[in-house]
Amino acid sequence: MTFVPPQSPSRRFAPAAEERTRRSLRIFSLLLAVVLLLVVLMVLVIAQRQNRDATDQDRQRLLQAWEARQETMLTDVRDYAFWGEAWRNLHLTLNTRWAWDEENLGPDLYNEYHYEGVFVVDSAGRTRYAVINGKLTDLPLEAWLGAQSASLLRDARRLQHAALAQNAVIARQPALVVAAPISMGKAARLAEPPGAPSVLVFVNLFTPAKLAALGKMLDVWALRGAAQADAPQPASLTLGAAGGEAVTLRWQPKMPGTGLLMLMLPILAAVALVTGWITRRVSRHALHHALLSDRRFAMLTLSQQELANSEARFRDLAEAASDWIWETDEQGRLIYLSSRFHRLTGHAIADWMGEHIDRLLTHPSHSLVAWLMRQESNGSSAPLRCQFMSAQGERRIGHLVAKTIWQEGRRAGFRGTVSDITQSMEAEARIQFLSRHDALTGLANRIQLQEYLTRHLELPQPLAILSLDLDQFRPLNDNWGHAAGEQVLNQLAQRLQRGVGAHEPAARLGDDEFVLVLQESDAGEIARRCARLLQEVQLPIYTGQQAHYLTASVGIACAPQDASHPEALLRMADIALNEARAAGRNRWVWYASNMASQREHKREMVQRLEQALRNDEFCLHYQPRYQLQSGRLAGAEALIRWQPSDGETIAPDRFIPLAEENGLIVAISDWVLARACRDASGWGADRYVSVNISPVEFRTNDLVQRVAHALESSGLPATRLELEITENVTFDHPQQALEVMQALRALGVRLTVDDFGTGYAALGYLKTFPFNGLKIDRSWIKDFPESQQAASVVAGIIALAHAFALTITAEGIETEAQLDQLKRLSCEEGQGYFLGRPVPLAVFTALLETTSQQVRA
Repeated sequence: MTFVPPQSPSRRFAPAAEERTRRSLRIFSLLLAVVLLLVVLMVLVIAQRQNRDATDQDRQRLLQAWEARQETMLTDVRDYAFWGEAWRNLHLTLNTRWAWDEENLGPDLYNEYHYEGVFVVDSAGRTRYAVINGKLTDLPLEAWLGAQSASLLRDARRLQHAALAQNAVIARQPALVVAAPISMGKAARLAEPPGAPSVLVFVNLFTPAKLAALGKMLDVWALRGAAQADAPQPASLTLGAAGGEAVTLRWQPKMPGTGLLMLMLPILAAVALVTGWITRRVSRHALHHALLSDRRFAMLTLSQQELANSEARFRDLAEAASDWIWETDEQGRLIYLSSRFHRLTGHAIADWMGEHIDRLLTHPSHSLVAWLMRQESNGSSAPLRCQFMSAQGERRIGHLVAKTIWQEGRRAGFRGTVSDITQSMEAEARIQFLSRHDALTGLANRIQLQEYLTRHLELPQPLAILSLDLDQFRPLNDNWGHAAGEQVLNQLAQRLQRGVGAHEPAARLGDDEFVLVLQESDAGEIARRCARLLQEVQLPIYTGQQAHYLTASVGIACAPQDASHPEALLRMADIALNEARAAGRNRWVWYASNMASQREHKREMVQRLEQALRNDEFCLHYQPRYQLQSGRLAGAEALIRWQPSDGETIAPDRFIPLAEENGLIVAISDWVLARACRDASGWGADRYVSVNISPVEFRTNDLVQRVAHALESSGLPATRLELEITENVTFDHPQQALEVMQALRALGVRLTVDDFGTGYAALGYLKTFPFNGLKIDRSWIKDFPESQQAASVVAGIIALAHAFALTITAEGIETEAQLDQLKRLSCEEGQGYFLGRPVPLAVFTALLETTSQQVRA
């Protein structure tokens, strides 16, 4: 019997292990090939999706840009169409000077807003005003839009306080067209002419240059327009157009996926070759590698441990924060800083390795390591706001979150993150500042002012509230622009800030309205400080090379004698400010208890005036005017009277100033013009009626149209209407006043200077403005002819009128001596109580009949 020694277990299972190894390698190679194939397919799918997504993103950006431009154009056309001035100068009548010469609707729309076409189409569909490429032209809207213009105008007129936009193709170029009906906007309600509203149309052509610029801005390549008949392409955007050819935009797709394929496919091919070679090598050496499995297993165990530590580290950091990462040992020395540390702080990482973390991150009250240990003992993980210095020397604010590192039951150090929150903290501080300060001047705003007053009035403490308003700021803003106005407000705010103490606030409540709080109780000292403030305001303020000279009005209310509540004090100071303006401006006025009642009385009077207009409570009295040399009744001056149903007649000097202040004077003047012209049409012969015109009416653009309407409605010849105008009409806007007067003279209306001798009119005034006559103010006739001075002035005015070929009228004749002397001086016409008092129409008509009979006899 032969003894066969037993084989070792390793040799016994070697063939089986080798077979299993080879079978595993074959399966692994097959799986690897499948994975490589899937990777290739995935790359192809990703490339296709990237190409499609890039095209879709380009299309979405183009659509958003197109819609944004459409919204901007809608806002622009609404701003111009819903404007009272545009309604008067483009719809009621075409004022080319206002639209083109004054550049209200001129070349700036092309030069600054890039609108190639601006059209105004009236209710009959005629293009009344057109600007093409910044040049005034007669080209109608149909020449650009064709048949699409009719539907655009029809749809626009259906809108109220809104605008519409349409896409269009003009001269084979994409275009955006917006339209809006021209309305009065917030202007005072006036009689609206019949018919449909005019329509304002803006056209924005997307020329090749504009499309190229748009494509560059949106990162869209080779953006261009295309006709609808072109073959569809994936890189295109079609925008519908109501009743017209659709707008199509095309561009060159970026095809990022193709670039990805060009990069990845060679790499994948190389990977496949290398993988095949490696697989072959692995197969040949599999048994040899099996002998080293124990050692590799030990190495794998160590790698897994290191991987677990690394995963724990980054898992903790992901839970803590997200900016730059740090780690220290148990003594607080830095042993790790992430790469973002260098990018965010500018410091080199190597310079801080081994340094204590308290040198990098500081806190005003404690050490960072001590804080970390307290957090550990308390079991909390609250964040800490700390500070650090950047490499450029800037102090930054950080948000720190940290955790303790434990290894085998002992503390091995700390790790955490720091987020730079400097910008958010600065923004928070800016928001906090703006919530209590005026953004333009830096002065306190209404909130801070209210807090200050509430705090100091609770003590209580004597305070003086000064409400200050500039007297000439609105004309300055209109003439020199808002930029100059803001510079003026900033310089004035600095002066006001210097005029108050360290603990006395100066606040801006809006526009040119300022409030100063003085901790003063002595009236004399308050008055002296007000005088100094007004002197500071009157110093010239420069905007560039232009010097502006301003004055201010101040209203003063005192606590606690006037009131002890902030709102009440501010209201009383505002009431006193209104009194300062009414008293002539450039002064200060103390609040008095009767001011509130006077203000309420004015408010009630304004309401009664509005009701009087609705209830027809006005009437006209006529004061006869005679030709002094012949004694003939030449005409009469129409004088308005208010006859409330429940009271006595109110003279015009009591309600006309209120009507001028509150915007009712135009309606009252329209009533006077219509009634006076209608009454005078029945007087016969060539007798005229004289109507006073308020200076406020010259600030509107429709005075000529209103006068023409009154003449047309009554049938009164224009030569029988005289308008009396005071000298100060020409002070604010002389050129505008001259144009209005010339237009009135073109109607045939007579113009007379009223109250001559009380203002500042000079020879140039009479030479420049087209007056027919002038009236000597009654203040000079009162002492005439007894006063040598009055006699000299009256004689001089009569001679001046004769020199300028003006009809001279004396008003306020009350004695026969005055009448006789005026005749000797060749004064042509006169009126006054000696000649006849103002009487109702019926009495004046009877006077006319009596005068006519006397003439016939």
